[in-house]
Amino acid sequence: MSIANPLNSRRLIHTPSQLARTSLFYLQEIGVLSCEADFCSKRDALDSFLFLFVPRGHGTLSYMGNTYNLKPGCIAWINCNHGYSYKSSSESPLELIWIHCCSHSMKELCAFYRQKQGSNIIHAKELQPFINIYDEIEKLLTEKKSNFEYHISLQLHTLVNMLTVFSQETDGVTNAISSIAEKGALIKEYIENHFAEKITLDDLSREFCVSKYYMLRSFRNQYGMTIIQYLAACRIQHAKKLLRFSDMQIEAIGRACGIDDVSYFNRLFRSYEGMTAGQFRKQWKS
Repeated sequence: MSIANPLNSRRLIHTPSQLARTSLFYLQEIGVLSCEADFCSKRDALDSFLFLFVPRGHGTLSYMGNTYNLKPGCIAWINCNHGYSYKSSSESPLELIWIHCCSHSMKELCAFYRQKQGSNIIHAKELQPFINIYDEIEKLLTEKKSNFEYHISLQLHTLVNMLTVFSQETDGVTNAISSIAEKGALIKEYIENHFAEKITLDDLSREFCVSKYYMLRSFRNQYGMTIIQYLAACRIQHAKKLLRFSDMQIEAIGRACGIDDVSYFNRLFRSYEGMTAGQFRKQWKS
């Protein structure tokens, strides 16, 4: 399947053998889906694990108390015993590729992946290697040649390895998964470009497909300050420029930096500069 071509909605169901259930990574069903605008799907208490790939479109995924933005390149690994739902955008409907599978060790592997990645969803720089695995599994399931379940299990093992080993070359995939440092840099850049807007930690968590706790910890480790501190620093830096080079009222400057409460703006400014915004302006205007 080439991701340059439109997806056709289809579903293949497989009843695994007893040998597969006891000894292998076994497949239950696979499929592709072109969602309609505002399409919503909810599932819970399923005895399977879901690999979900997004080649096109946008939407949201709700899982384990978090809501993540889905966009091209996203890959989710979900324990279906936990309830989850996804919704397609009305402007850019989702196109999804999915694999339901299981094994005796899948629960522990999925939990390890979440702990290591900080989220059950990541963004791949190149999605095609993952789609190639889907294509091979679909071919094996359709042809059902000798030992096809064993070969499907090998493909699922490869998929798990590709997801759990990131920023390394694995089966021809070079740096397929965005590293922790890259994600931190993207969050930093986003704050620099959007500090004048209302930004919450939940917003950032959804935008960059990472758990809030993991995002906070990794950002602080990487930059030596919290996300909130960096956001405030960006706002104060911009405020200083406006105080020096414009005649805007201080209340308007606060709003231009994303702070509507002038009292809070003044307190924040004093905590960074040791003087009020008015005193800072007078210092430069005198």
